[in-house]
Amino acid sequence: MKKIYIALLAVLLLIVAAVLYIWLANPLNALVKTAIEKYGSEMTQAQVSVSGVDLSPTDGKGVLSGLALGNPKGFKSPHALKAGRIELALEPASLTRDVVLIHRIHVDAPYISYEKNDKGVTNFDAIQRNVQRYVGAGSKAPKEDKKAETKMVIESLLIRNAKVNYNGLMDLKLPDIHLRNIGKKSGGATSAEVTRAIVGELNKQLAITLAKAAAVGAVGGVAIGVGMGIKSLLGE
Repeated sequence: MKKIYIALLAVLLLIVAAVLYIWLANPLNALVKTAIEKYGSEMTQAQVSVSGVDLSPTDGKGVLSGLALGNPKGFKSPHALKAGRIELALEPASLTRDVVLIHRIHVDAPYISYEKNDKGVTNFDAIQRNVQRYVGAGSKAPKEDKKAETKMVIESLLIRNAKVNYNGLMDLKLPDIHLRNIGKKSGGATSAEVTRAIVGELNKQLAITLAKAAAVGAVGGVAIGVGMGIKSLLGE
């Protein structure tokens, strides 16, 4: 389960970073949509699509709708992740500073499909490996020539109405997660620090939901197979 959410958050943070960069460089919504689909697909080696983009560089608000991340080759399910709506709001003036102030990132109705192939490799393992390869290929410059990673403060990060499916067995509705003021006390957090903060809260909330599903499946007659599947998910 932890791998699912690390991958989910990494994808979301990459998308947010790409949007911030492209948004201010060229505020045309069609170009932002094209860039997300092009570079997202190249990074993950899976098709990334966005059905709608509505961004305003003047007030720092925007919405991405119909985000879909496909699966790499070798997996059966058509998508690893789908999100109906992602709302973004930031302080435009902060984009020229060392710490970017993000007022909110609200992710509505993400649907996660977690799948293992015949070799025991999960779709999120494969996506993570592809992203690492892509980033590594583009980071050959000496360390001293690289700029320090931009930090961020996120006043509100909400993931709501989320569902996860494991190997096609069943859908589980996940509790909403709402974190506030990420990175504020430390004067800004890197994307890795943001990910760690969110994963900690997700694991705490999700362990209860998954444990209940496993217990019900283990005593539910025909649902035993589902319970065993959820137990294996918990063991990830």
